[in-house]
Amino acid sequence: MKIHVIITMIALFVILIAAIWFSKKKYKINLSVLGLGAVAFFVSSQVLEKIVHLIVLHPQKDGTVSLMTGNPLLYVIYGICMAALFEETARLVFFKWLEKKRALEDSDALAYGLGHGGLELLYLGMGSLISLLILFSLLESSNPDLANLLPKNTLETVQSLSGWQVYLLGVERVLALVMQIGLSFWVYQAVRQKNWIYLVTAYGLHAFFDLAPSLSQVGWISNPLLVEGLLAVEVVLFVYFTKTILYKK
Repeated sequence: MKIHVIITMIALFVILIAAIWFSKKKYKINLSVLGLGAVAFFVSSQVLEKIVHLIVLHPQKDGTVSLMTGNPLLYVIYGICMAALFEETARLVFFKWLEKKRALEDSDALAYGLGHGGLELLYLGMGSLISLLILFSLLESSNPDLANLLPKNTLETVQSLSGWQVYLLGVERVLALVMQIGLSFWVYQAVRQKNWIYLVTAYGLHAFFDLAPSLSQVGWISNPLLVEGLLAVEVVLFVYFTKTILYKK
């Protein structure tokens, strides 16, 4: 199983670097904007949003959340709304700040999206894969006591994983990267054109994209192929929708 994890990690890293290189060469993206997009992602979703989660959800030491089991529908609604609120607001603040510094360019939306989505890919995607790599190493260790240190549910989850599910995690991260780039264009156009319908649309689209994974998290969708299939269809339609609405020729 470890080989599947390593292949997925390498593939994700290569895809991200290739996307940045291609965007820099063809669209002359500003690497400072890319870097600030990464910072905005981390501060908004991994610092500020997490603080709100700690205050509202009161997660236990083992990571369980009473709202998830007691009222899964409310948990899903809360989760998708918070993710959209913090990440899209971060985009809004950034583009309004950049607009005061200089004229906005289309390449800024691409650069920000690559930074925001790229760090998400590395932090969440690679982080999860590294955790899996460690867990598989523990399971394959000659010392069985090491595996016994893992919680029972974690042990069962890892042991039930198949190679294709590891690759599916990589596919999800790539789809998320495309989504984050696309959403950046919506907020960018909202600021540039002063059309706040685009901003509202970005909030709604972000929440919608997170719906299937959230339903899977609470156990309402149990088939991972269905979740990723839904996401793939959503992303394809989203790209078409974005080009049609924002860049009508």
